[in-house]
Parts: sequence; C-alpha cells; structure tokens
Amino acid sequence: MSTLKVKGISAPTGYDLVMPAGAIIQTVSADIGALTTSSAQSWVDTNASLAITPKFASSKIVCMFNFTFAMWGANRIRGGFKLVRGSTTIAGGSNESIHFNQFSTGGEFIAPVALNSVDSPNTTSATTYKIQINAHTSGMTAQLVAQNNQRPGHMILMEVAQ
Repeated sequence: MSTLKVKGISAPTGYDLVMPAGAIIQTVSADIGALTTSSAQSWVDTNASLAITPKFASSKIVCMFNFTFAMWGANRIRGGFKLVRGSTTIAGGSNESIHFNQFSTGGEFIAPVALNSVDSPNTTSATTYKIQINAHTSGMTAQLVAQNNQRPGHMILMEVAQ
C-alpha cells in the first residue's frame, strides 16, 4: 500500500487528509514598500496589495494590514481607507473612516492603523487583498505611508481551515 506524506503525516492514498478547524494552512506576508498619495474624491488602489491562493474553497482568510494613514489640507479634513478583495469591501469603507476637524486654515492627521478582518472568499483561485484610500474633502490629500518612508507597513494573509 502506498502512502501520502504531508509534512510528516502518513495516510493511505485514496483518503482525504482533513485539517482540524482553526489550523493554519498557509501564510503569506510582505512589507508595504512604497507610499501612495491621492487627492481624488474616489477610492484609489494603494501599494498595499497581497495575493494568496487558498488550498480549500471552505477556508477562511485572516487579513492583517498594518500601515500609517495621513491626511492634510482643507479646513475639515475627511478621508477613508478600506480593505477590498476584487471590488468587494471586506473592512472599512466609509468615505469618512477618519474625520478630523481643524478650525484654522488647514490641518494634518497622521495615525497608525491596524486593519484586520476575516474573509470567506469561497475559491481556490489566486485572490488579491488590497487597501484603498479616499480623500473625501476637496482640497485635501490622503496618503498611505510605507516602509520606505520610515513608517511601518506590513501585510499578512493566513488561510485557516474550517
């Protein structure tokens, strides 16, 4: 009888190897290397993008994106960030995820962000997760600051068995 070796586990061929619920099947990670700056009053893709190819359609994908978000310009600066898969919003998403009211002629806001979520993409095809930003207020700028700009920026995707 031949056997199938999976990371030190032997099972007779013809049988499915079942991962216990909650087991981490795979992890991919990367630094966010370059910043993205936008003055558009619409959602704009950033350089924070990472793909994973799930082994099982039933798996969950744990998404962890850590970055610095900055806004500056207009008197009332408002902007947002969100995590998307394709065109589907996974987390965040309001044009006003951040609303900072500066009563002088302008303002600036810089904050670290940990945007974490769990997704069920229901696929075994390559799946890309990315951060988008939005400069909601005319005359302002939104920016995702990254590693190359002396700010931490990191992405982690984990496939978890269900």
